[in-house]
Amino acid sequence: MALLDTYTIYFLTLLGNFVMFLMLIIFAKTTGFEALMRYYIYGKLLQTIGAALGLFRGLIPVDFSIIVGNAFVFLGIALEIYCIVHVGRVPLKSTAKRWLHVVAAIILGFTLLYLAGANIGVRVFVSAMILAAYSLVAAVGLSSRTDATNLRRIMALFFTILAVYQVIRALDAWPRGESYTLFTASSLQTISFISIYVHMLVSTMAYLLMSREVIDIKLKEAASKDYLTGIYNRMQFLQLAEKLLSLMIRQQKPATIFMIDFDYFKVINDTYGHTVGDSVLTHFSREMQAIIRTEDVFGRYGGEEFILFAPNTTAGDALIIGQKFKAKLALSVASDAAIPKYTVSIGTATMVPTTLTDMDKLIKRADQALLQAKRNGRNQIVQSAVEQC
Repeated sequence: MALLDTYTIYFLTLLGNFVMFLMLIIFAKTTGFEALMRYYIYGKLLQTIGAALGLFRGLIPVDFSIIVGNAFVFLGIALEIYCIVHVGRVPLKSTAKRWLHVVAAIILGFTLLYLAGANIGVRVFVSAMILAAYSLVAAVGLSSRTDATNLRRIMALFFTILAVYQVIRALDAWPRGESYTLFTASSLQTISFISIYVHMLVSTMAYLLMSREVIDIKLKEAASKDYLTGIYNRMQFLQLAEKLLSLMIRQQKPATIFMIDFDYFKVINDTYGHTVGDSVLTHFSREMQAIIRTEDVFGRYGGEEFILFAPNTTAGDALIIGQKFKAKLALSVASDAAIPKYTVSIGTATMVPTTLTDMDKLIKRADQALLQAKRNGRNQIVQSAVEQC
């Protein structure tokens, strides 16, 4: 059991933070210093320095060790939690300021508490509760995200358990008061120090895993989403639409393809420039996504041509939907001075599919209907002849 005394665990935690600090630098140099990664590295460095100041208490002034050491630890862990909560996102400057203000208040409060003569039991109680609060912030931040993954939910549970351990440690320290010793040889203190050591190991590995997960998600999105509008690209659209087509085949229900193309889009580019042209495409995609059904699949087919697969949609439904699209766009364009006036032509094809090859037939007929809408003068809807409906 001598190898598990609290002093040894504390030293291993200090050493572990330093090793993690070096590993993060190496990792960042090979993958790039993403902004949050910098803060996480700074957090590990501050925790290492803060722990070292506590370890060498006596060799350096006690007041300096307690005040500065705890300040570094509080700030370092706050940076770590900040990065974990916001992994994969770019936090607003106002969010960063709020975090900074809270941490500054924590450090100032602890310093004033020490200068007021609080005994070690009270100080450990306050420190442990602060660490518990940090862990709960991480748990809530990871689990409440709309994009929470299984990995993040597992990490949220881990941080919740750490918070419980810190609360237990705090409740143990409070009644002991001045008789409490930091490196006391007790089972509870040993478990508490082990939990801090485990936090050091797991939180860093979790941050790296979550960072990697974010990269993988972005790569997957880059392969499936259109870079400009954020909607499905042609390949991903066809894959998703074919899955729905299979369902329509089994259920013997109608499906509709909408082919949508801008009218005189070249004039927009030539008159206003390609940047404005891109804004028009983005505007159109955003407006369409706001009104299509959750079961519909919407994608960019190429250039200024878009495609929509609407399952369980009859020809009559398709006409109503197309008219809603045009009415929505007309209203939106009229109320947005930043977007030049534009219109679209729509071609639709509807059928009850029997084989997967009917997807090609639907697209071909919807495209022919779109060409007819262009020939008829544009800014209108043309429906292909309906089969098996």
